Order: sequence, then structure tokens, then C-alpha cells
Amino acid sequence: MIQWRDFEEAILVALERDIRERVNQPQHAAVRAPASASLFVVAGPGSGKTTVVALRILKLIMVDGVSPSTVLATTFTRKAASELRSRILGWGDMLREALIRKASVRPLHAWLESIDLNQALTGTLDSICEELLTQHRPPGAGAPVVLEDFVAKGLMLRAGLFQGGRHNSNSLKQYVGQLQGSTYGLNASSLSGTLREIRDRIVHDRADVAAFCAQGGRHRGVRRVCEALEAYGAELNDRGVLDFSRLEEVLFEELRRGSLAPFLASVRFLLVDEYQDTNLLQEDIYFSIARSALRNGGSLTVVGDDDQSLYRFRGATVDLFQGFPSRVHKALRVSVDPLYLTRNYRSTNGIVRFVNEYVSVDAGFKAARVRRKPPIVCARAAGFTDYPVLGMFRDDPEELADALAGFVRQVVGGRGASVPDRGHRPPPIKLSRDGSAGDIAFLVSSPLEYSAGNQPRLPLLLRQRLATGKPFVKVFNPRGQSLEDVESVGLLCGLILECVDPDATVQNGITRLPNAVRQVFDAWRERARKRIRRHGARRRSLSLGQFVAAWQARRSTSRQFRGIENVSINDLIYKLVTWVPEMQDDVEQLVYLETVTRAVAESALFGSFGAEVIFRREPLARDELAKASVREALWNVLVPIATGAVEVNEDLMLEALPGDRLNMMSVHQAKGLEFPLVIVDVGSDFKRDHPSQAFKRFPRDGGRTCNMEDALRKYSRLGVPTRSAVDRAFDDLVRQYFVAFSRAQDVLLLVGLTAARRGIPNVATGWDRRRTWHWGPDLPNLIHI
Repeated sequence: MIQWRDFEEAILVALERDIRERVNQPQHAAVRAPASASLFVVAGPGSGKTTVVALRILKLIMVDGVSPSTVLATTFTRKAASELRSRILGWGDMLREALIRKASVRPLHAWLESIDLNQALTGTLDSICEELLTQHRPPGAGAPVVLEDFVAKGLMLRAGLFQGGRHNSNSLKQYVGQLQGSTYGLNASSLSGTLREIRDRIVHDRADVAAFCAQGGRHRGVRRVCEALEAYGAELNDRGVLDFSRLEEVLFEELRRGSLAPFLASVRFLLVDEYQDTNLLQEDIYFSIARSALRNGGSLTVVGDDDQSLYRFRGATVDLFQGFPSRVHKALRVSVDPLYLTRNYRSTNGIVRFVNEYVSVDAGFKAARVRRKPPIVCARAAGFTDYPVLGMFRDDPEELADALAGFVRQVVGGRGASVPDRGHRPPPIKLSRDGSAGDIAFLVSSPLEYSAGNQPRLPLLLRQRLATGKPFVKVFNPRGQSLEDVESVGLLCGLILECVDPDATVQNGITRLPNAVRQVFDAWRERARKRIRRHGARRRSLSLGQFVAAWQARRSTSRQFRGIENVSINDLIYKLVTWVPEMQDDVEQLVYLETVTRAVAESALFGSFGAEVIFRREPLARDELAKASVREALWNVLVPIATGAVEVNEDLMLEALPGDRLNMMSVHQAKGLEFPLVIVDVGSDFKRDHPSQAFKRFPRDGGRTCNMEDALRKYSRLGVPTRSAVDRAFDDLVRQYFVAFSRAQDVLLLVGLTAARRGIPNVATGWDRRRTWHWGPDLPNLIHI
């Protein structure tokens, strides 16, 4: 095997451009630890945790001589999994080449050449569940079919709510309102989302569903919830499909049953990244695999940061990470001590100081962190301007948008934004020569461009200001509107409706179709009719009106359709897009188009007609089979879009992240990313201390997520959380802004309304949960511009 000294020298030679600094002592300890040593790595922001995981895997393979096929590594998102795999393969090849050039390892050249790094199993837990259940399924059994979240939500709409008219149940609405703290805004889509969340929590917390449902006598709404969950589960079983929580549950069942024995016999090393976002079911899966790995002479490595746990609303249980040393010892008899990665290579000294100050302001947060956690330390190389942390606050959102747009223009294409400072004046803030607007991130609690009252919010106002004047700066915010409200999506869906269901023949025959959906459908149709009237010009020998009329009359419109009776809805979409030019070139619009076509493709997994409609010469009104195919298309594709069940997938959004646009995103979407300039909205929605906004800045109760935890965890072996609901809500808000502030590399700018400087309680501006304002009055720790 390769000697450690040779491996370490190869790292310095081959990876000097990829690793910003020499591997520091804690990283060194994590990478070099014996193969049999299990590790608990607490990795602060920008501390190189992906570097550590990738190098530890390569060290196990090249220094300890383990087979890559015995290594399993998981992380939280597809993007992170792709980055980890890319580093393992890329760095592995670079290290192999560097080692082969060393005379001292000449006898091992053939062995090095034979290493197949692709054999290491990496991915998200869900992707690995799919792979394992596919590879180890019984003879003759099909591979698991897993529904995307929006498809599962649509299935919950149909089977859980619309079936039996449960969407009209007052007791169901009252119970969901009790969980949410209010019945305001409850509709079919939000009810479906809450039911899915309840089901996922029951599965993830391994709660006793029978015990939960038994309380139906005390609240009739619980009985309705359980009826909906049972109907949804039966629909999944009947169609032979899984949602993601059920996928993980099935894997755990197979692990316990012993059907994955060949896999367990081969795995020796389990490495889990982003462990702070793990739930109880996932912990049980990891411990089951780790038990076999330890038996096979291997080890378990867990990496994460409790301060960056953002997914309680998706069922994550940060307590599992904080209590990992005791939990793993109790379950596996393994002893681990925390190994802290604190050296931050991402941010300037000023930003690191600010982040440390922020996370220590609230003494009540200390009890919610890993014990004896040291502060992060700036380890960024010298040579960068250490700008102060900036603040921009104005009296109203319009004035703030004007000022912020001016600042962005100066940074992107002007002479740079001047920064006043105490004692010295740093150079103006300006993008580097090879920089672009993509170097800027605008982080908000929600990227929606309109408020619940349909008033424009700062994301929309800033987009509008940047679209006028020079330089013109484009924005990327595909989650700025609900999909059903996007103009081009409504137009495309309206054209689909006009083609497949002229005069709403099928639509009007669906008695269970909610009135709200009918209204959306009608608005979409009117939008389509206007486009048809406006665009009479021929394109490719047909005008839009002629194309739609041919579909309505069930006539063949081209040679491609002659003799064909079944037409894919996606084929129809790609033809209609010819007359929707706004969806052809703009990257944001392409994300919307991809979202719609994915929704169609996913619907084919559980539909009788496979996302196709019957296309025959017989009029639709007289063709029962054709009407059935259209009815299914409406239910499976267009109803989920109209109710808001279909959303832009985060992974799709990150895949499409353009390099030339200012990126607007929620803090959750920005997790794992970094940008030279980060603008964080800490209060553009807060003009006064209004109770309706308190949860977003200074919680007065636990809110929906904590209420659901309290309602369900008493039926789980996790038990009721030890921290109060309001404390957990504060903890989550502190973590949200910790993540937001720590995304910045060079410049951090906090923006909001002037009211934030005058004393509205807000966690993001230095208030603790006891209502002490540590940064006030007037936020003197910021340089105001």
C-alpha cells in the first residue's frame, strides 16, 4: 500500500490548486485516522468538510488498501453528492498520477492503475435506497418506482382529499389550522401539503400511527387525517409506487428482514455528510449499515454542523447530531469524541468576526449547540480587501429597492460602490474583471415576489429596478411566483386545455373538481384564447389558431400524426412552445418549461394512459376512451399545477443557476453555496411590530413545524422535545441567519427597512430571545450606506 508520507506529498503536489490551504491539523487528523476509527466531525462553514470526506475516502483506498466497493458515502442534496463524487474521481486520478511519478511507489504502479474509484457508492440516501432496492430485489420483481414530491402531493390531493370530499371537511380544516396556528389561507393545496408533512413525520419519526389515530375520539379532525393517510397509502400500494419517505422505510424493512445481506457483507466504511439534517428513520438505517461495517472491520464517519441545520420543517431532528456520541455508543458500542473543523477558508476576517458575534448574541441558543463548540477562525489567504459588514436600511420597500439597485449597478458595471469606513477608506466594491452578476446572491426568507395580500415585495421591486437603467442586470428567481401564477405557464396550460378539451367538455363533466381549480382553468383558457387571436401568423405552415383547431377537431396536423391514435402530452407541449417564444430562450422560463414537462413525465408512472391522450378522428364528445384519457391528463397533470402542488424543484433550480444573473433565493436554497457578494434581507417586510410577522423575526410560539413535532413525537421513541416550542422556533431562526451570513466570501450586506434600526425585535439584527437588543440602537456594528 501507499505510505502516508507519499500520499500526503501527493496531495500537496497534485491538489495545490484545488485546496486553498495546506491541510490543517484537525483536517489532517480526520483524514489520517486509522481505517478502524469512527469519527464525529463538527465542521463549521467554509471549513472544507467536503475536502475531508473526499480525502478520507481516497486515503482509505490508497493508503489502507481497502476496495472502493466497500465504501458507502451519503450526503443531503443531489448537488452535494455530485460534487463529492466529482472530487473522489477527479482528485483520485490526480493523486494516482502524482504517485505514479514517484520512484518510491514504482512497485505499486500496476495496483494503482487497477483501482476503480467508480466502485465507491456515493449519493443521497434516497438515491442509494433506490439503487440497493433495485440491485437486491427478488427474482421477477420490478425496480422501485419513486414519485417526485409534487406527484405525491397531487396523489394526496386526489386520493386523500378529493376522494370522499375530505377537502370540504370542517373538522379536518380545524385540526390543520390548530397545527398551523390559524386557518387563514387554508385551501386544497395547503391541506394536501400538511397531510403529506404529517405522513412524512410519522414515517421519519417512526411514530405509532395506530396510537396517533386512536386520539380521533378527542378530535374528529384526526380521524379525517387518518382516513386521508390511509387512502393515500392504499393508492400508493395499488399503483405499486413509493414516495420518498416510504422508500426509506422499505429499505429499513429490507435491512431488518435480511434481504440485503450480500450488500451488508460487503460494506466496510460508511461516511455520512450533513448529518445534522438526519431524522430517526435515517439514523436507524445508518446504524443498521454501520453495525455491519464495524463487524466487517470498518468504521463510521459522521460529518455535519448543528448550527447549519435548516430542515426541521422536513422532519430533520438536530438532536440526533448533537447527541451523536452518546447515541452511537448506546447503539453500536462505539466511542467518538467531537473533532472540530473551525478554520474558515471562505470568508474575510470581518465576516468571520461578525458571524461569530451573531451566533453568540443569544445566550439561550448556547444550550441548543454541540457542547464546548469553539468559534470559527478566519484562515483565508492574505491579499483580499477586508471590507466591513455593511447595512442598507430605507423607510419603505420602494426606496430600498432603488438604493439597492443603484448599489448593484455600481458593483456590476460602474466604477464600484464606495464604502465609508472608520479610520480608512477601502477601495470601491467592484466585481473582478472576470466576474459577473452571478457572483451576487440576494438571500431572503422567501423568494416570493408578492405578499399574501398580493403586494409587491422587495424581490419583485428589485427585479423591476434592475430591468431599467444601465447597466441592465438580469435576475434569476424561478421560485418568485407559484408555478400556476407564472404568465407563460398559464398560457401553455391554457393551450393544452384548449387542444385536448375544447369547450371544457371533459372539465365540466368532473363533478369532484374544486371550484378554485375551475377558476384557474378558465383563466388559463382565456389567456390562451387571447394568444390565439393575437398570433394568427403562420409558423411552419400552420398558425397557432389552425394548430389548436386541428386538435379540437381531432384532425391530423402533420405527417407525424397520421395514423397515430395516442399522442404524448409532452409532444403536444413541445409543438405548442413554438408559439410561446418567451419559453424558448430565457433561462428562468426554461426552468418553468422543464418543470411542466417533468410533471407530465412523472404522471406517466401511475396513469392508465401513460401521460398520453387518445387522438382519433371521432369527435371527443362521442369517444369515451378519449375522454377518459383527457380526464386523466387533467387530474394527473393540470390539477396539481393549478393547485400549487407542482413547484420548481430545488435541484433543477441549482442545476440551471446561471453565471450572468443576480441570484435570488431562500436561505435554504443557498445552503452549501458561496458567493463573493451576499445581500441578506433582514427586514424589508417589517414596517412595525405586527404579530402576524413575528414568527419570521421574533417568534411568539412554535409555529406549524414545532406544533407538528409536539403532536407526533409523543408517539415516537424520540419522545416530546425537551426544549419548548418557542425556543426551538428561535433556534431555527438563529440558524437560518447564521447560514445566510456565512455564505459571503468578500462582502456581506444586510438590508431592510429603517424600522429595523429603530427597535423592532428581530433575531437577524442582534436581539436575543429575552428581548435584549445587543446591537442597538441603530446597529452601530454595521457600516451604513
